[in-house]
Amino acid sequence: MKKGRRFSYNDFRCVYIKNNLDHGRIGFAVSRKYGNAVQRQQFKRHWREVFRCHIAKISNLDILIIPIVGFRKEFDIQENALALLGKLMQKNPLSLS
Repeated sequence: MKKGRRFSYNDFRCVYIKNNLDHGRIGFAVSRKYGNAVQRQQFKRHWREVFRCHIAKISNLDILIIPIVGFRKEFDIQENALALLGKLMQKNPLSLS
């Protein structure tokens, strides 16, 4: 993902790059500083659900989501995820189907 494009949105960093597959993929880099194992898994579960619901819009991209250490856990993860995916679609409309 060194060649990928990066941007920050609210309390997330996003790295994305076009892949040669016909489907998108998502990955996470969640540090232990984010919280305990339950909080980290909950973060990933919410993101995966948002990704599954919008996979048709995010074809042929590899996406890496990195929460910033100071992420405010009281905010709704799914709402922030939808906002970040919307921002991603605005930034890179050519590689999206």
